[in-house]
Amino acid sequence: MNSEKSSAPSPAAAPERLYSVDAFRGFTMFCMFAGPFGLDLFEHYGFIGHIAWQLDHAQWTGMHFWDLIQPFFMFIVGVVMPYSFARRWERGETWNESLHHVLRRAALLIGWGLVARSIGAGRPNLDLINVLAQIAFTYTVAFLILRKSWKFQAGIALALLVAHTLFYLFVRVDGVEGPWVRNANIGQALDLMILGKTWGGSYATINCVSSTFNTILGVLTGLLLFSKEPLARKTRLLAVIGVGLIAVGLVLHPFIPINKKIWTASFAILSGGITVLALLLFYWVCDVWKRRAWASWFVMIGANSIFIYLFHEILGRWMRHTAPTFTSWAEPYVGVWAPFTAAWLAIALQVYVCWWLYQRRIFFKL
Repeated sequence: MNSEKSSAPSPAAAPERLYSVDAFRGFTMFCMFAGPFGLDLFEHYGFIGHIAWQLDHAQWTGMHFWDLIQPFFMFIVGVVMPYSFARRWERGETWNESLHHVLRRAALLIGWGLVARSIGAGRPNLDLINVLAQIAFTYTVAFLILRKSWKFQAGIALALLVAHTLFYLFVRVDGVEGPWVRNANIGQALDLMILGKTWGGSYATINCVSSTFNTILGVLTGLLLFSKEPLARKTRLLAVIGVGLIAVGLVLHPFIPINKKIWTASFAILSGGITVLALLLFYWVCDVWKRRAWASWFVMIGANSIFIYLFHEILGRWMRHTAPTFTSWAEPYVGVWAPFTAAWLAIALQVYVCWWLYQRRIFFKL
């Protein structure tokens, strides 16, 4: 990972970025490292408990808010690709040079993901289910079709979902009890055959195939947002796409259950629809209404998205264990508010790191 210092470019010297995209990326990263925001301590406290329940993954089928964080992340990677590669190609970079950049970045994503997970495990750990390793695959596929028509890209995204679904429905080997059976489906069986192990939480490595849908959907959304289409047409199309995908995901659910752990087609489509509408909301507020002050902290956090992900993955456990050092003395007096404060101390430290880097114009790039 390279650190690069830069002065802020003047508006005239650089193509205009969409503030909403940067803000949405930062919002995603903040949710990622803030965890349940300390609200899991109040799980038996009525309404707050219901919110806390949403800030954890669904055990198997179904969807909680927390299940949307990774789709948000993978989607926003796709959204910025049309913008970033257009700038590269305008500077004269060839497609082959861009491909070299993509493959190098994918390798670094996998490598840093393995480093983070190995440190967390306390031993070398060949973990291919972490978010960075999954993005490495989806990002590469999305780039390979980036210059194709939107119809071709959408067709590839749907074809990957169909292939993933058919694989789960019809491929049978020893140990597979059904397409959607927890710890006894083809995804887990494939990991066991190839890697000699399965992943905690019942995840499957081939999630990268179906989650590519979300990154390609991000590319298509980015193409529309950065286009010269009239504002009304952009927002109308995004609203229709978002609502339509949500409807399709829900209709599929009785046949292909909504499941993040194995990233079923219904989950990919439903989460994609929600993500499109979420970005549309950010776009409308930040770039249409120009109300941006509230989102400035998110932009600051998103400026070093990969860095803060790795920072959290590597040091998150240490921060959670260290923060109570400064609050546990108060627990006899304030009860649950002491660990709640400790949780927010860990969150505040990570926000501070993002602020410190941003103020000094230090951005880590892969």
